[in-house]
Amino acid sequence: MRPNYSKEEKFLIQKDRILSKVIRDNGHIKFSNKKADPFDALVEIIISQFISTQAAKSIKTKILNKFNAKNFKIEDFKNLNVEQTKSLGLSLNKAKSIKAVISWIEALPSLEAFLNLDQGLREKELLKIFGIGPWSVDMFEMFCIRNKDIFSYGDAALRQAMAQLKMVNNSASKVEYEEYATKWSPYKTHACLHLWQMIES
Repeated sequence: MRPNYSKEEKFLIQKDRILSKVIRDNGHIKFSNKKADPFDALVEIIISQFISTQAAKSIKTKILNKFNAKNFKIEDFKNLNVEQTKSLGLSLNKAKSIKAVISWIEALPSLEAFLNLDQGLREKELLKIFGIGPWSVDMFEMFCIRNKDIFSYGDAALRQAMAQLKMVNNSASKVEYEEYATKWSPYKTHACLHLWQMIES
């Protein structure tokens, strides 16, 4: 076993023979413990909805270059209307969703209090935002909250990877996917990172 694997990866190598080979092929994947800025995370998630990782990266880079910024900030979008937001290279619904996120954040009594809510309550809050569904909530937990134990059934690439590896059969139900993923707990997120890496490479 390579010495640079994280404790989470070592755990997964021991727990899942099939995933073990994927991790060994990928090598170590770094996963930050630092919470991300919620607005930046949500805009990135909205951009990524229903498109490839490569397409999402391209749109993200284009928008950040336009704002001459490293991260998405409310003040960059605040004075844009929906049409102007759409003209950044987004669909109408994604533009509406970003504007809805701004309204939602500004209406929160405390962003910090929201981030410290129990996961279930946090998810309920996020689902109130236009354009934010279960997949987006899962991504927020992973990449903003840095929750290490999230599996997203709604992610097509994860389902593709699991079917390709014969973890489940092609006609498997949501329950069967989620049942298989229980063996990765408490590090489901790390398993997802390796499955994505496998698909992308």
